Parts: sequence; C-alpha cells; structure tokens
Amino acid sequence: MKSRKAPGNDEITADLLKAGGEPVIKWLHEIFSDVWKHEEMVEEWNLAILIKLFKKGDKQLCDNYRGISLLSVTSKLLSRIILNRIQLLVDSQLLEAQSGFRSNRSTINQIFTLKLCMDKRREFNKPLFMCFIDISKAYDSVNRELLWKVCRKYGISEKLVNLLKMLYTNSKAKVKINGEFSDSFEIYNGVMQGGIPSPILFNILFYFIIRKVIEEADVIGVQFSYGRNDSFHGTIEKYLNFDILTLLSAEYLVVMCETSDDLEIFI
Repeated sequence: MKSRKAPGNDEITADLLKAGGEPVIKWLHEIFSDVWKHEEMVEEWNLAILIKLFKKGDKQLCDNYRGISLLSVTSKLLSRIILNRIQLLVDSQLLEAQSGFRSNRSTINQIFTLKLCMDKRREFNKPLFMCFIDISKAYDSVNRELLWKVCRKYGISEKLVNLLKMLYTNSKAKVKINGEFSDSFEIYNGVMQGGIPSPILFNILFYFIIRKVIEEADVIGVQFSYGRNDSFHGTIEKYLNFDILTLLSAEYLVVMCETSDDLEIFI
C-alpha cells in the first residue's frame, strides 16, 4: 500500500499499519482469515467517504467533477489479496486490444497503434471510418448482478465471487465537503472509484460487452498484412493478414472499419 494517502472512515493510514510491524501483521492475518472464512465484511469497511475531484471546464457544473471514494486502508489491503487471486486469470482472457489497467500496457500503445493504422491507410489510399466512444459514468453505471454472472462465466471461483460480492454488500457512503459530512446513504450500483479491484472488474465486464457486440455485429475491422520478403538471402515469406476492429483503454473505445455501413452496424 502506498504511504501518505488519505485514510477512510476509520482513520487508519497505510503508514500506521506499516509502522505496526509483526504485531499488526498477526492482527491483520486473524481478521482477514475470519472474513475469508465467513464471507462477512467488517461493517466499518463498507462505509466510503466521497470527495469531489475537479476535472476540467466550468467549476459550477457538477458533471465536471469526479467522485473519489476514500475507503478503509485495511479493506483495501484485503481487496488487494482478493485481486491477486483473480488478476492473472482475468488478464489471460481479455482482448488483445484492451490496454487499460493491465501490466506492461498503456495508453501509449493504443495511441501508437491508432496512428499507425491511420498512416498506413493513408499511405495505401484506403478508406478508414472511425468512431471514438467515451462511456460516461462508467464505474457508477456497472450492474453488479451482471458483473458477478460475468465473473463466474470467465472462471472465477464461487468463493472469490462471494468475496467480491462481500466488498459491495451493504456498501454505504457519505459526502465530505469543506470538512463537513453528509448523512450516510446506501449504494446499490457501480464499482467504487478508488477501489482496488474496480479497474479489473470493469475490464472483465467491458470485455464481455464488447465481445458480445463483436459476435452479433459480425463485421470485420481494418485489414492489414505483415511478413518478410527477403529475396537477398533467398527467403521469401508469405505475408499474413490480420484486422483491427477495436482499441480499448479504460472506459474509452475506438472502433475502426473499412466502410461506413460496417461502422454503423457495430455502433
């Protein structure tokens, strides 16, 4: 856990846990083992403090702010343990075109691929139709029941699904503005902004949705070829064809097609 980060409602910081040494480690192990066995969350851990983070634009508009959840550091540590159990399994099934929240991948990869696609289509005077999609309130709009079904579909064990559900069962929040707190209220949808497993959970749901769209739309993306033609050394290799239909990064999506009709079908 990173040091010098704002604590949650219990005011326990990562620095405090790190300074506790062996006694705190044993204490955490006992609590986590009990939670893991009985699949019941410590009540205080389900309460998030919501603070506003300005993005850009007019400061008078609520839509120009992002809500960040300050969660219990102890619950985030438990979430990290759960995430470590599912991350490799989920990551191995995601689309090659997905780069958001994955190790050794970044937005730079997608920008490079997008620019290369545009350059090559222009070089060979081929058509290219694109649509850029930004999913508004992506984390807040996640349907949790659908998310748990998708998790099971892609091989996450029932035990781990139950533990993930536990993180969101009876979840509540209260808003902090200018040092004052609102009354707490229940949260029924979405995954927490700032939650440890939230990015990977959103990734797997996004993958499921895009995969279904690709299957039902039945369209082909932009076609390219690659290979090597080395006549100097007496070896001529056949060029291989492939296509790129989508590029995904976090809640952003780029769709690329060779015809406007195909693009319209996908959208």
